[in-house]
Amino acid sequence: MAKIHTINNLNSTTKEISKEKEDLASQIARLVNENMAHSNNNTYSEDEMKRLSHNKTAESMLDLINRSYLIYLTNEQDEIVGCGMVVRQDNRYFAKTLHIRSDYRGLGYAQQICDLREKFLRTIGEKEIYIESLKYPKTIEFHKKRGFVEIPFYRELKYTLLMKKNL
Repeated sequence: MAKIHTINNLNSTTKEISKEKEDLASQIARLVNENMAHSNNNTYSEDEMKRLSHNKTAESMLDLINRSYLIYLTNEQDEIVGCGMVVRQDNRYFAKTLHIRSDYRGLGYAQQICDLREKFLRTIGEKEIYIESLKYPKTIEFHKKRGFVEIPFYRELKYTLLMKKNL
């Protein structure tokens, strides 16, 4: 059973950097990169994968953490086994970085993270959530089952598609 943690920096102006946050960001970056490589199945070329993962560093994850509502899961050894975030971008709320470690998949943790993100947005009065999803078929299917629909881009997207869900 994984333990749920949340950090709310969504409206924070302080960008506190601590050893714990740096470690958290490093573990999340590792999880994100492992999952992207595992899920690819030739959806993207090797060169495209390099471009997609170039900003999935501990530093970029720390930046996201410092401006997001973060939900993360840990196991008994305090290792990160799943995470998901909500960030405000372009005057909209976006779900970011939904990742579950491969040995924890199929246990409902991704659903739980999504439910918690959506519940949080409802509590602050939001009526919709957006996702820029990688074009992995299983990922798109997951989001569609949760009520997301593809919508036209409002800005240029090369490797992702834009989806929206009414809350």
